Amino acid sequence: MLRQSRQTRTRVQQLCDGALFALSPVIAYALREGLSRIDALGLSPLEPFADLAWVLPFAAVLGPAFLAAQGFYSAQRPAAGGAARASAFMALAVVIVLFLTRAQVARSVVILGCAFGGALAYARAVFTERLASSRLAREQWRERVLWVGDPKANKARRAALPSEEVAHIADLGDFDPAEQSPERFAEALHEHAINTAIFERDGTGALAPYIECCAREGVSVVIRTGLRQTAAPFAPVAHLDSLGGETVIHYRAAHRAGPGALAVKRAADVVISAGALLVLSPVFALVALAIKLSSRGPVFFKQTRAGLNGRPFEMIKFRTMRPGAEAGRDALAAQNEMRGPVFKMADDPRITRAGRFLRRHAIDELPQFWNVLRGEMSLVGPRPLPAYEVKRFDDDAHRRRQSMRPGLTCLWQISGRNEIDDFGEWVRLDLAYIDCWSLWLDAKILLATAPVVISGKGGR
Repeated sequence: MLRQSRQTRTRVQQLCDGALFALSPVIAYALREGLSRIDALGLSPLEPFADLAWVLPFAAVLGPAFLAAQGFYSAQRPAAGGAARASAFMALAVVIVLFLTRAQVARSVVILGCAFGGALAYARAVFTERLASSRLAREQWRERVLWVGDPKANKARRAALPSEEVAHIADLGDFDPAEQSPERFAEALHEHAINTAIFERDGTGALAPYIECCAREGVSVVIRTGLRQTAAPFAPVAHLDSLGGETVIHYRAAHRAGPGALAVKRAADVVISAGALLVLSPVFALVALAIKLSSRGPVFFKQTRAGLNGRPFEMIKFRTMRPGAEAGRDALAAQNEMRGPVFKMADDPRITRAGRFLRRHAIDELPQFWNVLRGEMSLVGPRPLPAYEVKRFDDDAHRRRQSMRPGLTCLWQISGRNEIDDFGEWVRLDLAYIDCWSLWLDAKILLATAPVVISGKGGR
């Protein structure tokens, strides 16, 4: 089953489950209200239903989100355990909100409503699964596919399909262009009521009449590229595009979170960096005074760093070394304590007294909010390295750490900083961040950064 079709099906299921989770508090309220009228139970009457109304949209959004977090929509068969866990998390979230807002809502209604929501979502999933295997689904709802190309090659392609994709396909056989004409192809589309024709990449130009026939008939076309999808979540994603009037397949590195989440990340960068520059301006003045009093030279230090995909930019920091320190770097190369192309030294003699304190607590990095505001950096991302260190990479795979915009803080920053003495481990943390990136991960790293810089852990 094509990825877009799977996504559409999942969205429909999530909308249905959202409606069921919103309906569940209503059912729970009605049940609890009915029980309160039985004198023998001794239950107190409930507050007006209007006091519970805010829970409905809350449940409609969080219910499917918790189900998705439990892998409910990606599982081949619905899991009762996943639905139960989602219900428990949902109840916990609502109770926490009630506690924080001091809203007066019966806890029994909340717990019953969340339990009903999980049960209804599970029942919906079971019903959907059985409906998908029914005769109606086989005849009307499955994608009716015709394989165009060498029948022997097509047989191998069919065998490689996973069972969950086969379950959503009605295979109508092969069409061999080497033996049959475009006119016969049109007849085959009519005879079998084909929804999708799958073509091999070889000889695509010669297949143009067949593809044009599909376009006239309104039949979807799938062209196999022969390129395997990689396991990494940050992997090239194909889009149809146009170049010189010709249709092309454009592969771009795009994270699974999509451009929408990246846009939110950039918006947060702009808002937070602008606010930080404004709020921290008095701190900047104090730091500038301390630098001037401790040593001669400029307040700021600028250095060319490698940004997104290696694009050079000028990163700005508070100066922490004596003037001319860059010229003395090569003389200290033998004392490098970091394995790899990066230079790190615990007792670097070039660092000033004020600079040692600024580095330990990452205060020297604060001017980089300006780089974030300019779009050269992000709040969270792999730390940018000097351009000359990037040129010394002995493994081109290390350059993938530059596939996201560099950041003020990262997993390396909260995992020991300079206590990590192997550049390979540093890269591993950066790639783990890239491959697992989400807005939530950024938020967790930002929250974890504050105690690290305050304590000065790993700072030099």
